Formats: sequence, structure tokens, C-alpha cells
Amino acid sequence: MTGRRGAFTALRANPSSPRFVISAQQRGDAALGVSNGSAMSRELEPDFHRNHEATNRRVSPMISVVIATRNRASQLEKCLRRFEQLDLSGVAQWELILVDNGSSDDTAKLVEDLIANTGLPLRYIFEPVGGVSSARNAGIRAARYEILTFTDDDCMIDKGWLQAIARVFQEDPDLALVGGRVELYDPKDHEISVRRFQDLCSVQTLDDLFSRLIGCNFAVSAAAISRVGTFDASMGAGGRFKAGEDHDFFYRVLKSGGKVIYDPRILIEHAHGRRAEADIRALKSNYTQGRAALFAKHINAGDRDLIRQVYWELHALLLPRKCADGSKISSNFRFFCIYSFHLLRGLAVLR
Repeated sequence: MTGRRGAFTALRANPSSPRFVISAQQRGDAALGVSNGSAMSRELEPDFHRNHEATNRRVSPMISVVIATRNRASQLEKCLRRFEQLDLSGVAQWELILVDNGSSDDTAKLVEDLIANTGLPLRYIFEPVGGVSSARNAGIRAARYEILTFTDDDCMIDKGWLQAIARVFQEDPDLALVGGRVELYDPKDHEISVRRFQDLCSVQTLDDLFSRLIGCNFAVSAAAISRVGTFDASMGAGGRFKAGEDHDFFYRVLKSGGKVIYDPRILIEHAHGRRAEADIRALKSNYTQGRAALFAKHINAGDRDLIRQVYWELHALLLPRKCADGSKISSNFRFFCIYSFHLLRGLAVLR
């Protein structure tokens, strides 16, 4: 089992303070910062709400898979070919929506060839507005089915991936969102952007949310999207803040009262290809600013419980870290500065 990775590996709330738990009293529109969620919900077509409300209790779920891509044709082909091997028992119907986020390579031709030469229920959408959140929102608007599932163009799905998602939602009609297991595709890559837990987990705390869930492998009910809205276009790759769009979305679902779990049966392999230390530092920096933006946004929306969480996280970044042998190394001062800067920036612009 791997634990929490990245710049926040050692972060914990002060042991003397209660663990941050999102309670039933905190959930609901008032705690959610409803103005933001409602605005994003209005981006959806009226038929989205009406059609999905009518079908969200189907015994065998119908599933829309959304993948956003940009200038990664060779990697994308490997990703899409895995869908030809899917075990679809228990899946009533499905569609694969590929959102091309302004590619200038051979992505369009690749998709045209796949549509012509495979049996994949593939739909192609070109979204010129840059950013992974804008691309995913275009996929949401195009989706026809009651479960929406997201992965990335550098991910390789397990053949039972869609079957496992269908089973989870069939077993629990009240489920709002589920995250799945993410292993490394190539063991030579750095062990980052993975979720390797083997146990089923009910996600109830902020710690659970960040450690268990990730944007490259999750599924959500259309009913939950209708309730909390789509992805925040200011966050994520290509946005004002370079990450955080996935955890902001997860947090809004959780705060709205939605049931959220982690299920290791929903398995993919992440072929992210990062090995150089400079690439890892850059990714951790992006994660840090995304995390800061999430906290700033929800603090601005009135979520005062996050103020204490931010305090202890900044405090932890300044503390010297202990090695396994008991020796101490320097604090994460670099990430403290990144976090503080983007927290202040988010408080100024995310309203």
C-alpha cells in the first residue's frame, strides 16, 4: 500500500484538534457555496436535467465515458484500443465521448479511423476553449446516459473497468460518486498520480477525499452533476490555476450530501511517463496551487471549517520533516511559498 504522496505527504491536522469531518450538518446548499455551484449547473442544457432524472434508477446502468485530449494522438490510440477489450456484462448501454481540446496533431484522423474500423460507440467533439475543465464540461453537456465516467488519455483501463462501475451503481442507487484504483502502467515511472489502496472506503473526510480520489478514474451520477454543477474552468490544466478541478468537484459533491466511496475494483493503469525530478517538482507545484485554489474558493463561499485546515497545512509545511532513521531534513518552504501565494491569489479572484 502506498500512502499519501507529493508535497503534502506529511500533512496532518494538529493532533489535539478534531479530525476534519464533513458532517451532515455541514452539508447542503448553504455550506456548499451554492452561488458557484448553481451557476455551473445552469451551464447544462435543460434536457440534461430532465432526461437524466428520468433514467437514474435503471437496474443495469447506462454509462457515458468522457476523455479529454490535446495533441496526444499516439498516446490516445493506446488508451482507446483498450476499450475494444472491455467486458460489458452488466452494462445496459454505453458511449465513449472524446473531447478534442484544440489539437493540431493527427487526433481527428485517428478518431475518424477508429470510428470507421472498430465497433466502439465513439463520439468526437471538438472543444476550442482551452483547459481540461472546459473539455470535460463539453463532454458532460454531450452525455446521454445517467452515469458519467472520466479517465485521461494517458490511462489504460482494465477490461472489467466499466463492468465494475456498473456494478457499484447497481448495488447502491443512492451512490453519487465513486473513485477507483490507479496503478502505474510502467514501473519505471515515478510513483505519483496513483491511488493504490486495496480496501473499499467510504469517503467522509477531507483527508479521505485527497488521498483516495483522483480525476483520472472516477464516475458520478448525472443527478449529482445536476445538483452541484460542472467543473470549475478556472482550475485544472489550461486554467488560471493548473490543478484542483477534480478535488473541487469531489468536494462539492460531498458537501451537497452525496454519497462518495472509493472502490479498488474500478482499476486503471496510469502511463504518465514522468521520471525526471524536474517534471515531478513541476507536477507537485501544480497540485499545490490547485489545492490552495480549492481552499480559497470555498473559504470565500463561507466554508469557515477550511480556515483551520489551511492553518495546519501551512504550519506543517514549515516544520522540519523526520526521516525514517530519525534525522531531520529541511521544511517544505518552497511549497509553503507556492501554497501561500496561490491561496492569497485565490481569495482575491475566486468569488
